[in-house]
Amino acid sequence: MTPRVLRRFVLAGTVVLAALLVALAVLATVNKDQGSSQSSVPAPLATGTALSQPRKVPPVELVDEQDKRFSLSQWRGKWVVLAPSLTLCHEVCPMTTGALTQLTDEVRQAGLSSQVVVAEATVDPWRDSPARVRAYRRLSGANFAMLTGTRDEIRRLWSFFGVYYQRVPQGNPPDVDWLTHKPETFDVQHTDGIFFIDPAGQERIAEQGMPAVSGLSPTLQSLLNDQGRQNLAHPQTPWTAPEALNDLYYLMDRNIPASAAPKVVPPTAAQAQQTLRGSPGALAALHSQAGQLLGSAGPLSARLKSLRGYPVVLNAWAAWCPPCRSEFSLFASAAAKYGRRVGFLGIDTNDTSSDARAFLAKHPISYPSYQLNSTQLAPVANLQGMPTTIYISPAGKVRNVHTGQYDTATTLQNDIERYALGD
Repeated sequence: MTPRVLRRFVLAGTVVLAALLVALAVLATVNKDQGSSQSSVPAPLATGTALSQPRKVPPVELVDEQDKRFSLSQWRGKWVVLAPSLTLCHEVCPMTTGALTQLTDEVRQAGLSSQVVVAEATVDPWRDSPARVRAYRRLSGANFAMLTGTRDEIRRLWSFFGVYYQRVPQGNPPDVDWLTHKPETFDVQHTDGIFFIDPAGQERIAEQGMPAVSGLSPTLQSLLNDQGRQNLAHPQTPWTAPEALNDLYYLMDRNIPASAAPKVVPPTAAQAQQTLRGSPGALAALHSQAGQLLGSAGPLSARLKSLRGYPVVLNAWAAWCPPCRSEFSLFASAAAKYGRRVGFLGIDTNDTSSDARAFLAKHPISYPSYQLNSTQLAPVANLQGMPTTIYISPAGKVRNVHTGQYDTATTLQNDIERYALGD
């Protein structure tokens, strides 16, 4: 082969190779885009508190709006979302009805109607007859089950769930009954919240708080009094229909699209302080050192001993570590959410004090960090990479070591629920 022919051959081969590399790069980009568009994450525990031990719901006998006897055991095999309510409530219950109507629509749109039941049961057995419940459902446009029952059975039902309710005097002037248009003679104070029951008939999640509902129908808004309108604008300990759906997905062990995962906005130092106010002594001591960089192995060991009786989450991080920086806001949010029950500690690893303090100054967290190298941390757990999260039981035993970055709040919270708060 002559040199001229050889040069042409090499040139042609170079062009073909370049074209092949371009094609592979384009293919990789397409596959990456398709993967990202289809990526999913485990559903979060969005609003409620998962029970460490499921509780068997008693087979209470109730009555539906058609005056037919109904047993809670008839829901076996289905997931149930149950809320306390009453038809003559003017402070919160119309909001609950609106939120559960939205939840029922979302369950239907997700194709889960055959698997999920949404229901209200009264806390006013004195007035909520089947006929009144039936009229309220027509008035409100509710699209879910509504139940009532005898005083004894209603008391038995809500005593199990820890729901308080009691007859109290009416205000002055009294609210007006929407059905009879006459002044009401008493009111019923009660706990607000929702409860999740699994197909085996066990309570799994409890959430006490008011619904946060947008787009409440004019009819339901008209049932609210002044206090109710204030609650609508500023609900206390709020939960939403989308959050309730995510809790269902969490119980079902289902994934949701990554794009639907809640976006994390870490709390400010003041917000975290307000949320964690009144924490138990050992945990409050952590919060009083929020964002501080403390001593090394000896002080850490003493702190872990002081936290016996509480689960502890250790997050090993460093200012020079990009994945550590990426997940830091997730830990700031999780510590504010769980910090009244769980001790959080940072472990600044193989870092300089100046870099660590500069990073902490820009990224507020509600707990301190101890500065150690990986060798000093070895008695607790061996680091295989950065970041690393270590879960320690209330007895001081390591329950799990998670190596690598947490990408979403969902995965971090699920691990906290499993390894810190689970049995």
